[in-house]
This record gives sequence, structure tokens and C-alpha cells, in this order.
Amino acid sequence: MRPIVAALAAEIVCFAVITIRLRLFPTGKRARMMTFSHLALLPLVPALYYLISPDLCVLPFSMIPMDHWIAVAFSIFLYSAGFFGGILQLYNLADRGFSLRILIDLYENPSGRMSLDEIMTGYSQGRGIDWMYKKRIQGMVSQGLLLLGDGSVSNTEKGKRAAVLFSRLRRWFKFPAVSPAGHA
Repeated sequence: MRPIVAALAAEIVCFAVITIRLRLFPTGKRARMMTFSHLALLPLVPALYYLISPDLCVLPFSMIPMDHWIAVAFSIFLYSAGFFGGILQLYNLADRGFSLRILIDLYENPSGRMSLDEIMTGYSQGRGIDWMYKKRIQGMVSQGLLLLGDGSVSNTEKGKRAAVLFSRLRRWFKFPAVSPAGHA
């Protein structure tokens, strides 16, 4: 139980630190900043583990693990799983969730309804779908995945490697191919 409490406490601190950093110091490299914050706070997990009472003030002696290094490793595992499977995904969904943004746009529209054309032009508070694509492409350019030139876009070598890897993963997991029109 002590490893779970230590991991949860560290996770709460991590969530607070990331939220404060995002609000006070906006950055285009949010996932990177969040991952570095997670790693910087990693030593907090064993510190909290050893600060927490071994019996949590309620457990019988028989429930207190004797192999502390295993318990600390388990705490670190839980902390990392909570970050990568929870906090990072939550922020990612809120920041980059295409479908979620459409739901928000519909919610923020006074009538609660929009035509397909209104969704396309009004996406993300009126920036439009074109803006979203340009933002995503610019992000991939800054990450060294794409090259822009002569009105065209092409993969860099790094982009080709990513495309090959994820293409193979899609086939491996038998994800359906998506046509340009968006139909499987």
C-alpha cells in the first residue's frame, strides 16, 4: 500500500507542477517539457516512500513489505505508468484532440449546431481546418520530419523512418487503411 500512496502523491505533485508550468511558461514543446518534469520529479518517489509511515498508521505488521527496493521500484513503475498513461495522455487529448475540438466548438456555438461547412471553417474558435493542418505540418517541420518547398511537402529521412515504422505497426495491429476521403 505504501508504494501506491508514494506514487499517487508524486503524481499529484507532477500534475500540479506541469499545470503551473504550462500556464506560466507556454511552450510549443509541451510533451517534451512534461516528460522532463516527470523525470525531474522522479527522485521524489523514493523520498516520499521513505517519508510515509511503513504501516500507514493502520496496517498490521504482516502487511509491511521487507524488500524496500522492490517496493520503491514498484512505486517508480506506478508513477511512470500514471504519467505516461494518464497525465501525458490527458494533456495530449485536451491539446491535440481533433474530435474533442469539434465537440467543444459545437458546445461553444450558441445554437449548439453547426453545418459541416461551419465546422470546417469554424474549427478551433474560427481558425479553420486549414489552420489545424498548417499547425500540424509546421510541428512536423520543426521536429525534422517534413520539408517544405516549392508548394509541396516531403518526408525527411527521419520522417520516412517514422512512416515505415508506423505503417508496419498499423499492418501488424490490423488497423484499417484510411482513404483520403476518410473512409476505411
